[in-house]
Amino acid sequence: MKNKSAALPILAIGIIVILFTLAVFFLLRIERNTLNLWALSFLLLSEVIVIGGLIGVRRANAEHGAVFMRAGITTTLTLYLAAVAVCSILAELFSSNLNAFILVQLGIFALFAIITISILAFSRGLGRRESEDATKVGSNEAKRGGF
Repeated sequence: MKNKSAALPILAIGIIVILFTLAVFFLLRIERNTLNLWALSFLLLSEVIVIGGLIGVRRANAEHGAVFMRAGITTTLTLYLAAVAVCSILAELFSSNLNAFILVQLGIFALFAIITISILAFSRGLGRRESEDATKVGSNEAKRGGF
């Protein structure tokens, strides 16, 4: 029950951010051409990924290098959202080539996915090493000097 209540503020803030993004797009009367709609779609997708990622990180188990994982993935999610937002703001640079814009967005996503998978793999390995070290320390308690 505690995990569900901890995720509610993240979910509420995420919904507010998504509604704000939609309000900015529709109330500022941004031209609704194909490029801007793609930019909005990628921005909304990145916001959903960030919300899901933050909820997932919040539920991270303390056994698996959770400090490294939480810090690394939270930073990666923030940088991912910032990169997508900057690319969406500068979407007019791709006005002559929609495919290049989509390719850049997919490249940003691929880079984010690779970094996230690397952080998860490293933090699990770190967690295993920490638990192995804790087991060794427990068995060597009588040998205080390390001899």
